[in-house]
Amino acid sequence: MGYPTPPRGLRPANPEQGSPTAWPQLIESVRGHGGTLAHVLGALGTFRFRHGHWPSRLYLYPETLAALVQDLTPSGFYRLQQHLDVLTDLERDLFCADDGGNVSIYRVQAVPDTVGIDVAAAWLGLAGPAAHSPTQARGEVPGAPTTPKPPR
Repeated sequence: MGYPTPPRGLRPANPEQGSPTAWPQLIESVRGHGGTLAHVLGALGTFRFRHGHWPSRLYLYPETLAALVQDLTPSGFYRLQQHLDVLTDLERDLFCADDGGNVSIYRVQAVPDTVGIDVAAAWLGLAGPAAHSPTQARGEVPGAPTTPKPPR
């Protein structure tokens, strides 16, 4: 159940690594090893990179959803649900979609992107100063890299 934590992980190996403002809040939202959460954040970052905006729905296998619930504190999972409809699906896992029909399949389309993971964590309010920023309501993340427009 769940996924192994990526080599970089969600928790810095020593407290001096990573952003001093982002890591403490992320650690407060994570209670497990964070492996499944890292993949969910990667899926969200991949969708944003491909389509230029955030998804509105996240489809997960029931087992993946159970592992995600174990990875997050109750307040962390609440923050996730404030931004996304989290749906279980027996055919799709780590599948992001929006109301316009845009989709991203993490297992097929994801590329290793630690910036996407960090930006997704900030968008969800799990890390960084964006958790309390007025721009978050508009889907913006201060200091986030500009998302390139998808090819047409």
